[in-house]
Amino acid sequence: MANSETSLLRPAIQGAVVSLLASAVKAKSEPPLQHFFEDLFPPTPAQKELVGADPAGHPDNMPPAVIAEKFAETALGTTLDKHQKLEAQQVIHYTFGMALGAAYGIATARHPALTKGLGIPAGLTLYACTHASTLPLLGIQKPFWRLPLSAVCWEATSHVIFGATMTLGLRLLRR
Repeated sequence: MANSETSLLRPAIQGAVVSLLASAVKAKSEPPLQHFFEDLFPPTPAQKELVGADPAGHPDNMPPAVIAEKFAETALGTTLDKHQKLEAQQVIHYTFGMALGAAYGIATARHPALTKGLGIPAGLTLYACTHASTLPLLGIQKPFWRLPLSAVCWEATSHVIFGATMTLGLRLLRR
């Protein structure tokens, strides 16, 4: 393996490993964040039916589960039951997180200034690049301005928590 490939492998693995913790912390943060922001900005019952708006009440209607369902229907000609959607959602979420973690690990190893702000800018960028743009463009989720404010707040905050956990985890690994 060439030296430049070797120098990228370690930070990629570090990022992928730390992303598992960051994804778990993000997932644990979502229920209390959802409750907190729904108390501040109560959504209507119709808003809670939107994709990505209610992980507590509709965990099988979150973007990764919807993606898995659409893939099964389109590519495999089958439908998934709720349990299958929830299992697929976990695989998608953690795999995507590991890929992003590997990229973040490499990026921060090469450009340590990216860790300024304790990963908060990284978390907000991740939210902007997924829920606020790509998912609506793909027709998976409504644009953020059509979602309940509570959902936008808890989802963006959970991504900030993911970015901060990634950054702290990488700092600890690299000591």
